[in-house]
Parts: sequence; structure tokens; C-alpha cells
Amino acid sequence: MRPSLIALSLNPANIKSVAVIGAGPVGAGLTKALLNERHFDKVQVFEKRGGFGGLWNYTKPLLKHTGVTSCPKVPCESPHETIKPVVHDKHGSVFQTAVYKYLDTNVPKYLMEYEKFPFPASAPLFPTRDQVLEYLISYSKPIENHVKFNSEIVGLKYNDKSAKYELSSQNVLNGDLETSEFDAIAVATGFYDLPYVPDRPGLKQWHEKFPQSISHAKDFDCPEDFADVEGEIIIVGNSASGSDLAFELATTLKRKIYKSKRSESSLPSGYDSNIIEVSDVEAFDPDTKTVKFVNGEKVANVDKIIFCTGYLKSLPFLPQTAKPGEVGNKVLSSLITNGSRIHGLYDHILPINLPTLGIIGLPKYVLPTRLSETQGAWLARVWSGRINLPSEETMTKYDQWFIEKNGPNGKYHDLNFPMDVEYSQRLNKEIRNAGNGGYFGVEWTSDQIKLRSSIKPLKEAYLAYLKDTGKRAMTVEELESAGYFQWPQDAITSVEVPEFVP
Repeated sequence: MRPSLIALSLNPANIKSVAVIGAGPVGAGLTKALLNERHFDKVQVFEKRGGFGGLWNYTKPLLKHTGVTSCPKVPCESPHETIKPVVHDKHGSVFQTAVYKYLDTNVPKYLMEYEKFPFPASAPLFPTRDQVLEYLISYSKPIENHVKFNSEIVGLKYNDKSAKYELSSQNVLNGDLETSEFDAIAVATGFYDLPYVPDRPGLKQWHEKFPQSISHAKDFDCPEDFADVEGEIIIVGNSASGSDLAFELATTLKRKIYKSKRSESSLPSGYDSNIIEVSDVEAFDPDTKTVKFVNGEKVANVDKIIFCTGYLKSLPFLPQTAKPGEVGNKVLSSLITNGSRIHGLYDHILPINLPTLGIIGLPKYVLPTRLSETQGAWLARVWSGRINLPSEETMTKYDQWFIEKNGPNGKYHDLNFPMDVEYSQRLNKEIRNAGNGGYFGVEWTSDQIKLRSSIKPLKEAYLAYLKDTGKRAMTVEELESAGYFQWPQDAITSVEVPEFVP
């Protein structure tokens, strides 16, 4: 198959200016990789917030009494909705994030660390949100001169004739617009911004009648906010946020919390006898304030419903349509359809027909900090010409291979262990083969793989220890000696990286 005209435009000699969209945990690692490649004349980062840290910035206290929620509408199923900042009297434009008051990580600190940049010794085994933010700011500081803060990207177009991108940014403080031109674009915005609230019969009517009763995990701050709720509280969702919020509410308020789930979760969750698991929601009855479940169960007198149903894949600055003859913009407009995944990518990074656009941090169930360095190092070498892409036909077969493995929709980007290690190490192999020089991400060791395979029982032991003693364990050994944790007999210490054969 003959490569497309756009694929042929991937000429390293022509890629000298790169825009990075986002300076959060993923954007920082990516930017360091691009700078260390020493091939690009200009690396400009755009960040809509006023500082580093991305989604780890804790903004709930600033927005708690504004009445603003994170959902642009209920239900929310369109990836083309936009999230606007809230104008604060003292802090300017504030973008809400999902981090909440008592949040700690679901991943031990040793697996969150960037290459050769450890957490401080004072951080517990599972760091708290403020410790993570401090860590990220410290890591990101060296790229500060390359970042335009308070600059939100509002438009992106591709010019087929010049093979360049037109990037429109807006200053969130004064509204000024600016358009710049770049040879390549690296998207590092993250995909935890636009809440997904799936429709169910009666949901819209319920929200119209009781607008303050429905929220998303992105709005949650602390269980004390629910202390005066008299009726029942239902969590919808059984993944990381659903389990965390149910545990916090049940243990703090000492009351029943219903958790609706479609399936079992492989992620760690704390146990409390006040967490009542029910099946998936079938319908909402606003007339009786009753929620019905698919197995026939019902919960009446419901006052609060918190959707922990994840986020839509959304890049609102992409064009939604293309004019006749606009080949590049046609590719851009086809990347996102219903928000369940991003279409037509090679290696979860590059649009097959537009390889001067890179999307970093897209896979789910990965370690995003360390993966951003690996993906960034790989992308920097592709754009500098040190890693050659396979043919368009091979890249398309790889895309189809992943569809066959994970399905065509919401699970396409899921890299459940050990797939996350396989993916990272396959990229690392290509990075090593490109020769010395440039940035190198974390290589997985046998000890790290063992730790990765044991996260669920380790975090659950950590939560039980914290609940019983009020102490945050600093090491795995502390949990072992206290009798809360032992290594699973089936813990994995090595992962064989399969070769993709088209």
C-alpha cells in the first residue's frame, strides 16, 4: 500500500518547531524528552492553568460554594461539550480538577517516579495529593522557560500546502487570542476533564426536578459535605473513584453507602461493612425518588447520586468538520466520534495518516508519569528521524490488532497489567535501538514488575492499616512486619514482550 501524502510529509528535516499542549504530569515528561533530543529549534508549551501539576491541582475549596458543577449537562454523553473555567475574585480563572481533600494515590510511590527523580523520603508508600503536586512542580521546574501559562488552546487546523499547523490560543485572564504556526503538535492534555454521565430512563427528569442531587466524581471533595444528607446516597461506578468515594463516605459518616456496579474491578478498594453493593442502574423514578437496578432491586428515598463513570475522550480544539480538499483537517476531525476512544492511531500515539500530531498519555491503567517519558522519548526520536515508522499498511494492521484484543470502543486504550509493561518495554526497545543521546524513560525491573502485579492487595493492606492505626505506612516492609500484607504467591517478576507480526 502506498503511503498517504500526509504520511510522506513526515520529514525530520522539516520538523523544527513543536507545540506541546499541556504542562501537567504528562506534558512535563514529554517536554523534557523533546528538549533532550536536541533536534528542534523551538519547543513551546501551552498550559491553561497558572502553574504546573495539571489535574493534581486542588481547586475544590475555591469552587465549593459557587454552585458550579463539572457536568456541562446531565446526561453527558457528547465528547464535544466544553468545560469553561470559573472566574474567581482572587484567583482569576480556575479549572476544576478531580482531586479531592483526602485523596492519596492508588499506586505506590516507587512506580509513580520519573526516571532518576525519586519521591522525598518523607512521602508515605501511597503519597497524598499535596505531596504528589509538590513532586510534580519540582520535576517540572526546569522546563518553566518553555511554558506559556494561562494559555488555553481553542483551535487547531492543518494546512495541507505548507504541511504546518495553525494553533489558536486564548489568554484565560484577559481573553486575548493568538495564532501560531508549528511543524508538529504534541497533545498532553490528559483525558480526565469532561465527565461521562450515561443516560438512563428518568435521569434527565430527575436532574430537572432535583438538580443538586446529581453530581460526578469530579465534583466530590470530602465526606463531611454529605454529613447532613438524610436520604440514601448512591455511588454509580465500581472503578477507582467509585471505590474510593464509597470507602471515604462509609468510613467517615458511619452510614450505608450504596455502590452500583456492572462488573468486578481489578483495582484496589477499601472494605467497610457499610458499603452495600448493588447491580447496574436500570432507571430513575423522580416521582418517588427511587432508583431501580437491573436485577430488580430498588433503593427509595435517594437524596444524592454520585456518578463515578469516568470521562469522555475529548479534545475540543480539534475541528469537527473539514472543508472539501482539506485532507489534514479531515484526519483531525475523524479522531474523536463518540468519545469512547481516539480512532486511527498507531501505538496509541500517532494518527496513521497524520504522524506530525502526537497524543501522549492516552492509554488507561498505566503509570502515566513514567510512561510520558517513554512515549515522549519515542516520539522525539520519530520526529528527529532516529526511529523510522513502518508502512501505513503495517500501522493500520497494528490498529486492527488492538481492536481485536480490546474491542473497538471504550476498552481500546486499556492496557491492563501486564499489557502496560509490555507496551512500555516495546517502546523502550525501539528507543535503545535508536542509539545513544536523547532522553530515556524508566526500564521495568523484576522488583518493579513484582510490585506492579501486587498493587491491589498492597493498597488494600495499606487502607486497612491506616483505618486500624491511623498511620500511613512508609514502606512495604512496614505493612509486612505489622501483619497486614504478604506477597501474593502468584506475583509476577518478569514480562515477555511480544513482537507484533503484521
